[in-house]
Amino acid sequence: MLLTNYRVAALMIGIVAFELFVRYENSGGEDVPKQEMYSVSKRSMLVGMSETTEEVCESVIRPGFKPAVGHMVNGSFVEILQNDGYEFRKTYVHCSRRDRPACHGIREDKYISECVTVFENVNAMVRLLNTTGPFKTAMIRVPIFCECRLRRQYRSFRRDDNDDEDDSE
Repeated sequence: MLLTNYRVAALMIGIVAFELFVRYENSGGEDVPKQEMYSVSKRSMLVGMSETTEEVCESVIRPGFKPAVGHMVNGSFVEILQNDGYEFRKTYVHCSRRDRPACHGIREDKYISECVTVFENVNAMVRLLNTTGPFKTAMIRVPIFCECRLRRQYRSFRRDDNDDEDDSE
């Protein structure tokens, strides 16, 4: 139980940090240039096998993104060095909604689903946000994809009279 609570706390820290990062980025703060962004949807595994596919989780892709701020693995907010001598550029991919919506096309009577942004740890030259110290190499978190996470819902062992539906869909 303790490990589960730790994971939830770590996820919440990541979500809050990412939301603050996006708010800072969108605030127009420090001459952050507007960069290209694509909105896409993650498709089912049947792409190429079926003409009809469904969107599972909507994603936003920012190719070659140059962030001005980010957060370290421990959750600290940092300024990322971006100048003529050093440039941090990475493709950022995250879920279009940050409130972990349910995945589209999943049977809600069998599964609890949510679209979740997954992060990768990457080295970058950073310093704590709003400080004047030197930049140092540290691991920051970078969103790399949006995935649909499923948890099976277990039903009670009592069988209702109207529960004649086959579960093998």
